[in-house]
Parts: sequence; C-alpha cells; structure tokens
Amino acid sequence: MRVLEIQTENYRNLEIEKQSFCDGVNFIYGQNAQGKTNLIESIWMLTGARSFRGTKDVDLVRFGENFASIKAKVFTDDREQEIKINFAEGTRKAFLNDVPQRYPTEIIGTLRTVLFSPIHLSLIGGGPEKRRRFLDAAICQLKPTYTALLIRYNQTLRQRNSLLKSRPEKNLDFLEILDTNLSKLASEMMKNRLEYMTLLNNESTKIYSEISMNKENLEIKYTSKIIKTSEFTTEDFEKSMTQKLQKSRETDFKFGFTSFGPHKDDIELYIDKKPVKSFGSQGQQRSAALSLKLAEAEILNKKFSDPPIVLLDDVMSELDDLRKAYMVGKTKNWQVFITGCDKTALSMMKSGRAYEINGGKVVHIEDF
Repeated sequence: MRVLEIQTENYRNLEIEKQSFCDGVNFIYGQNAQGKTNLIESIWMLTGARSFRGTKDVDLVRFGENFASIKAKVFTDDREQEIKINFAEGTRKAFLNDVPQRYPTEIIGTLRTVLFSPIHLSLIGGGPEKRRRFLDAAICQLKPTYTALLIRYNQTLRQRNSLLKSRPEKNLDFLEILDTNLSKLASEMMKNRLEYMTLLNNESTKIYSEISMNKENLEIKYTSKIIKTSEFTTEDFEKSMTQKLQKSRETDFKFGFTSFGPHKDDIELYIDKKPVKSFGSQGQQRSAALSLKLAEAEILNKKFSDPPIVLLDDVMSELDDLRKAYMVGKTKNWQVFITGCDKTALSMMKSGRAYEINGGKVVHIEDF
C-alpha cells in the first residue's frame, strides 16, 4: 500500500502539483507553519476520516476561496487507484476512480494509514475520550462496516440526549424505543471493540516488551460500566444495558445526557500491574503510546498482508534515540511519511527521500 502521487488545490496553505513519493521513507522538513502537518493531514484525509486536528471541513478551504480538493494516485488492493475529495460549503464529496460515493465515509478501508502525532503522546495520560477515539478509529480501518455502526450509535445517542433535555415525561414511548435501539447498537459495538482489544493487547504487549528490552510487561484492559468484559455476550450486554438505562432515567433527566453505554467506557493500561496513567513515568507513557500505535499498524499488516502507510507528524523530536531507532526498525520496508523542522533525524535512516517545504510548496527534493 502506497501513496504514489498527490495534488491539492486551495487546501489550507498547500500548493502541491502532482508531487510523487518514494516507496520507503519520505521525510518532509521545513520551518514551522510552512505546511508540513498540512501535507500529512491531506494524506490522512484520503482514508475517509475527519481531520485529526479536530478541524471542521469548512476550515480546510484556504481563506478567500470557495472550495478545496485533494487528489491522489495510490496503490492499494494490488492495483493503482485514484481517490479524490472535494470540500465546499462545509461539506465534502469523495470519489473513487472518478465514481462519486454516496457518503465520504464509503472510501474508508481503501487507503489504510496509521498516524502518530503529538496528540497521541497524551493518549495514556489524557481523558478516556482520547482512548475511545483511538480505538474506534483503528477498528474502522480494520472493519469499515464498523463506521456505519458507530454513526448509527452516535445518532441514536444524540436523539436520546435531546429527548432527555426536552419534556421526556410526554415521550416515554419514544424513549423506550430509543433505549432498545441504543442497547442493540451498543452490544454490536462492544462485540467489535472486545474482539479488537484481544488483537491490540497481544501485539502491544510484544512491542512494549521489545522496547523495554524485556524488563517490563504491558497489559491493556477494557473497562465497561455495563458488564464485566470477561463475561460478555451480546444478549447479556443488551439486556444489562437496557436495565441500566431504565434505572438511570431520573439521573439522566436531571443532567440531560445518557449515563451508561460504550461512550462512557475506557481502556486502562498497566505496566507490571501498576496503572500507567497514575504511576508511569513520562518515558513509560510514551513507550505505551508508541506500542499502541505500532500495534495498530501491525494488526492491519497481518489482516491484509499489506502494511499500512505510517504518518509520523513531529514526533521524532519527542522520542529518545532508543524509541526512534525502534520506530525506524519496526516500519522498515513500509512507506513512511515523517515531518521535522530540520534533517537531523535522517542520520537514523538508511535511505529514502527528503522534501523541503516552504510556504506550502515543495522547494527542494533530495535522496538520502
């Protein structure tokens, strides 16, 4: 799986006209605010996901312009394909091989990438919503059908929360319907999440052990307020969640949101049986975050027998030499995009291509 060529029009500050990339390491360097992260983001957007920076689609269009577009030639599923995304009036439209897609999310799974950026360094110490977002995004690439399930769950959750904030005593029948639908969707979400957690735990444990040179053990656990995950069945979960929703109605009416469900779950990480979030050093937390992201990549690699594209946005400077070397070694022979302010990180890489970016334009290219 590779990005062969990309071009942009009015996308943020980028002015990229049919820029090609090598199959190995693509190192993008330049001063701050020149477009390095914008280029990484443009590749990420080709997966069908939203901006990893939390940016609304309307803000991806260059100031003063009415539209923006990203178009790329990619090699995926054993053939060359073209992905195009247009942004206009706060909406996006996706095209695959010139065929318009009904929804932008329908291209999810065509191009698989794993992103590691500074926001992921706080994956361990941050709030549970970050870990849930990481988990759901990873599953969507592995199983694109999970995207539709996630959308339906969030839509039903918003409906229920909206009803809770109105006059629910006059709409109890509708609330019953929403509770039933939400419980069914939640049960399917949990099934997918727990299946993925088994894979994630296996891969991240091995990776962390290698990073720590077998001195420490990492363990990941999924925590739910509905049911013990070790006793999970879809039927039991659905029944238990429905009961929880009914019992918590008075509280939910009071605060105007749904107290129970997968949207409240978390992932807990332990090193040698101690919670990493509370007791882990900064180095241990970063190693754990790195292990999760590399495990995500390895799961995709094994599932499809084709490594995903790895995007490393401004994280090399945040890692010590040991973790840098491990990252480089683990992604050897994969297509990787790395950003940095200068070329010092190139000393750890054997070969590839470096691109200097200035004012949104690639102004210099050299092989190393």
